Amino acid sequence: MTFVFWQGIISIHQRTFLEAVAAQAGVDKVVLVVEQDITASRMKMGWEVPQVAGVTVVRAPKVDEVKLLAKTYRDAVHVMGGIRVGAMLSAAFDACVSEGCRIGIMTEPYNSAGLKGTLRTLKYQYYRLRYFRHIQFVLGIGRQGVEQYMGLGFDAARIFPWAYFVSVPMEARKERPKGTQRIIYAGRLEAAKGIYRFVAELVESKRDNYELDIYGEGPDDIKIMELVKQKGLLERIRMYPFLKYEELLKQYAHYDWVVLPSAAKDGWGVIVSEGMLNGLKAICSDICGVSRVVKDGVNGVTFDWATEGSCRKAINRMLAEQGFAAHGTIAAWAAKGISAAAGARYFMRIIGNVYNNEQRPGIPWEEA
Repeated sequence: MTFVFWQGIISIHQRTFLEAVAAQAGVDKVVLVVEQDITASRMKMGWEVPQVAGVTVVRAPKVDEVKLLAKTYRDAVHVMGGIRVGAMLSAAFDACVSEGCRIGIMTEPYNSAGLKGTLRTLKYQYYRLRYFRHIQFVLGIGRQGVEQYMGLGFDAARIFPWAYFVSVPMEARKERPKGTQRIIYAGRLEAAKGIYRFVAELVESKRDNYELDIYGEGPDDIKIMELVKQKGLLERIRMYPFLKYEELLKQYAHYDWVVLPSAAKDGWGVIVSEGMLNGLKAICSDICGVSRVVKDGVNGVTFDWATEGSCRKAINRMLAEQGFAAHGTIAAWAAKGISAAAGARYFMRIIGNVYNNEQRPGIPWEEA
C-alpha cells in the first residue's frame, strides 16, 4: 500500500511519524509532498529542515506536477493537511478528487472565535456540501478537531481522534534540588500562549518550591521580565532565547513539569508530548489539543482560564506534588500511547477500518 501525505512544510513534528508509517508491514511507499521546506517563523524558533528516512519527499510542485502526482498515485491513500488550505493543498485536493483517489484529512481545529471564526464556520459548512462526499476519514487533532467535524455533520464513524505522534530521545535524568519542582516552557511569548498570565499566577501563589525556565521570544518577553524583576525572582524564573530543536530535546532531563498555558486556540502542543515521552508531568490549559491526553492528577493537571482561580488551583496541586505517577511510569505510558510508533500502528488500523471494514481501533493513549 502507498500513502501520500500533502502538507505545508517538512515538519519536525511529523518526521518520526512518517518514518514509522514507512516501516509498517504492508506499506510499499510513503510520499510527502510539501509546499515549502520550512517557514521563516519556524526557523526563528530553532527549527531546521529534517531528513525523513524511508520517505520520498516532493518539494513545491507546480499545478501540473500536482496533477501528475495525483494521477501517478491514483491507487494510493492521500492524506491532506486540511481541506483546500493554501494553493498547493487546494490544487492537490482537486486533483485527487478528479482522479477518484482515496482521501483522508489530518487537521487541527480551525479558530471559530469572533467574526472571522463565524465566517470560517460558514466556509466549512460550504465545504460539507461541496467536498465531504469525497473524504473517507478525518484525523481530528485535539478535542476540538473532532468536535468541529462532528458538528459539521461528517460521519462520526469516520472521525478518529488524532495527535502529533512523535518520538524523541529519552535523556538520562539529571540531579536536581530535593523538594523543588522544575518547570519548562518553550514557545512563543505572546498573549495567545498564556505564558505571562501563567507566570503572574505562579508568582502570586506565594510558593517557593519551584524553578521555571522559559525558552522563547515574542511580544510579551519584556513584560514577563519586568514582572520577574519586580518580584525579585530572577534566580527562580529564568528566560532564554529559542534553542535549536535538538538542544531543546536534551533539556527535558532537567525538569519535572512541562507547562503549556495557552489562552487561545492551540491545535496540539507538541512540547507536552515531548516532555511526557521523557517522563515529565504536564500542566496545561484545556484549550490545548494535547490536554486530551492529560489524565488529571496522574500525569498532570489541566485548568480553564475562563474559570476564576482554576490556574492557581492547578499550580498549587503541581507544587504539592502528591499522587502523581512516577517519572518512569509516565515515560512508559507515553511510549505506548503517543509515540510515533504508536501513531503509525493506530494509523494502519484506521486504514483497515475505513477501507477493509476491520474493527474500529481504540485510541492508543487511552488503551495504554
